[in-house]
Amino acid sequence: MTSFGRQFGLNAATYDNVRPGYPDELFDMLADILPTGATVLEIGAGTGIATRELLCRGLRVLAVEPDDEMARQLSRQTVGDLEVVITDFESYRGARRSFDAVVSAQAWHWFAGAYALRSVKRLLRHDGIFAAWWNIGTVTDDRLGRELAAVFQETSHRLPVLFRRPDLNETIDELARLLHGDLGFSRVEPLRYLSSVQYEPWKFVALMSTMSEVLALESDDRERVLGRLSDRLGDQVLEVEYMTLGHLAFRC
Repeated sequence: MTSFGRQFGLNAATYDNVRPGYPDELFDMLADILPTGATVLEIGAGTGIATRELLCRGLRVLAVEPDDEMARQLSRQTVGDLEVVITDFESYRGARRSFDAVVSAQAWHWFAGAYALRSVKRLLRHDGIFAAWWNIGTVTDDRLGRELAAVFQETSHRLPVLFRRPDLNETIDELARLLHGDLGFSRVEPLRYLSSVQYEPWKFVALMSTMSEVLALESDDRERVLGRLSDRLGDQVLEVEYMTLGHLAFRC
């Protein structure tokens, strides 16, 4: 995982409170495929937004998270058959353990694709599953969306990845290409779910404060971006439509 992927702990509690979750149908599908009490390795688990959904469906989870503060938030906020390991996925060796599933929610883009998939295969049992997915957001008011994007372009020059559909689509397509290759996976299936969230202005600004592109800014620049977003929104409630996209595959 790159150093940028380890900045989220600067704002771990806010991250946990404002980041969007994922559709129930996704977790129900995983639980239906997996055996009762299956063991799941979650990589880049963050504060446990996906972890909690896995646990409440009776799955056992080992969560790998490199950021100390994110991992602490995960441990504080999560109840169930959970083990948390504070390390990056590239360094995790698994102590000869194997898993029924390896999953990654909103994190796979931080890893080196082919190398990471070889590690996933090593950790999976035969016929185990790998699933990676992302939320991609679109402000439903097109004009407002363009104006908010302009704030970033004027200040940080980089729209958060959550709203950069072309960039994430490229990452998702590359994952599919690798899974269809010779890395030891089969039955590759696309994941696609639609949901929406309404945000009060303060909550949307808080959401933006958890984005890596914002966290990477110097503090003055970060406050300037968030201040301009707040000024533009005023008291306007906005809706974000999320497309949850990714891929599921089975280990050969």
